[in-house]
Amino acid sequence: MISVNEKLAALRGKMKENGVQACIIPSSDPHMSEYLPAHWEARSYFSGFNGSAGTLVVTETDSGVWTDGRYFIQAAHQLEGSEIVLYRMAVKGVPTYIEFLDQKLKDGETVGFDGKLLSAGSVQEMREKFSAKKLNMKAVDLIGEIWPDRPPVPDSKVFVHDVKYAGFTCSEKLEQVRAELKKQKADGQLFARLDCVAWLMNIRADDIEYNPFAISYAAVFTDSAYLFINTKRVLPETLEYLKENGVTVKEYEEIDNELKQIDTKITMLVDMASVNYDLYSILKDNSGITIKEGADTVTNLKGVKNETEIRNIKQAHVLDGCALVDFCVQFEEKMERGESVTECTVSDMLKECRAKQPGNMGESFGTIAAYGANAAMMHYHPEPDACSRLEKKGFLLIDSGGQYQEGTTDITRTFVLGPLTQEEKEHYTYVLKAHIGLATAVFLEGCTGGNIDILSRVHVWKYGIDYRCGTGHGVGMFGGVHEGPQNMRISSKVPFKKGMTITNEPGIYEEGKHGIRTENIMLVTEFVNNEYGQFLNFEPVTYFPIDTAGILTELLTEDEVTWLNNYHKLVYEKLSPSLSGRELAWLKKHTEPISK
Repeated sequence: MISVNEKLAALRGKMKENGVQACIIPSSDPHMSEYLPAHWEARSYFSGFNGSAGTLVVTETDSGVWTDGRYFIQAAHQLEGSEIVLYRMAVKGVPTYIEFLDQKLKDGETVGFDGKLLSAGSVQEMREKFSAKKLNMKAVDLIGEIWPDRPPVPDSKVFVHDVKYAGFTCSEKLEQVRAELKKQKADGQLFARLDCVAWLMNIRADDIEYNPFAISYAAVFTDSAYLFINTKRVLPETLEYLKENGVTVKEYEEIDNELKQIDTKITMLVDMASVNYDLYSILKDNSGITIKEGADTVTNLKGVKNETEIRNIKQAHVLDGCALVDFCVQFEEKMERGESVTECTVSDMLKECRAKQPGNMGESFGTIAAYGANAAMMHYHPEPDACSRLEKKGFLLIDSGGQYQEGTTDITRTFVLGPLTQEEKEHYTYVLKAHIGLATAVFLEGCTGGNIDILSRVHVWKYGIDYRCGTGHGVGMFGGVHEGPQNMRISSKVPFKKGMTITNEPGIYEEGKHGIRTENIMLVTEFVNNEYGQFLNFEPVTYFPIDTAGILTELLTEDEVTWLNNYHKLVYEKLSPSLSGRELAWLKKHTEPISK
């Protein structure tokens, strides 16, 4: 087995061959995806750190991994024994990887990177930062020849996501895009993000674990539309559907030549954050194309769910809630019988319970089943050779989700397995108060996630506690579990609109002690319209009880108790018609009202 340091030595050899003094390996593919096919997991291969977010930088003498607060603990463990230094992003005094390179490199030296794996915007930002030192940038693939047994590009079958789930046909969505382009005074746009291509074309596949996407690009112009994909893996009925909806299907590799051959004067709207540098360079070098920087129109369109999607999403959460009740009944019985139950047992059971539901298409991400101190690692994943056995004490945090034709789910619950410390009870109640603080928010249209995030976070801030992540993120429609443009974090500038979905997931993570999180998906709805404007609020669409055993009711207000009781009433109304026997009895017990 090749060690991390040996891999870095081989990489430095390639750097020397190509005349570069530094190399950037991001967590990315040509489509700027969050979750990657194994073919593009280069950062993980070369560093040994396999979290979903991070950047590896290697110079002739130094190397470092940059990652965010979700992965500080995990990355520190996985980088042990290698030369790589962990740089904790957003921590005071820690340089960004761009600042690091600017400090380490000498005037006139060169930074190498794969032009398909960095966005045009990232490269533009680096050029500006490096201009004072006159550092050069070179797009070059340094890893392909030194990655033995590299996994192939995936090629799962591509099928149509029916309009009864999607709400609009592909052709109707193309017209929506064209209308938006007209507003922007643009003649076309290239779509590189896989979630955008899937939504726009009404196609799904299984190229990325947990994500129902196909490796592909799309391009929309005033009078034409294209899908670039490995055509051998597209089902005949899917090809016919695309043709009927006005889409020309071409091979994935043909996109470069198609863009180079555009010979009419057109204005292309380019989202610098989603188009990779190589494709941007082709557009820029074409004298007939005028580039206009702007947002990805599909991202904004699909962020607001239509009525059909909303109806289906709610049904997906009914199915998911029933699966979770099934799991809880079986789980509690195993614990009562004294059987050996581990975090891995929990993950396997959840997968099996979801698979029983009609229309289930698998999980939406790898289940986080974390017992005790393991839950302090926000994105901890149990492994068969390293998972904890559960005991009848403390907390079990479960963050999981399912994929259904009707929608994508994402839910976190922290379960009480037995006696708790006073601190555990307090922290559990603080998190619940933070969750309710956001769930009950009323705000004017135009408010952003940055405006609203504090309504949750203040409930832990007042105790000198914070969580190193956003409070929520958008969720796709039978798509990615993390989809924008909306999110709930202090830095967000995207206004919330009726029809958007957002998670509500505050938490407290105490290293070496415990991790607590309560998460629902919420729908943005209209509250009241008056002389002050349109007010919006949130409706929960996740239907599953919140464990009341850990609550210090004296810390809750009467309004918070009322919210929790009303939420549990809603959960019972949604799930009880689909349950019977032990499952119905479990649901009834766990949705009973509480009082102060």
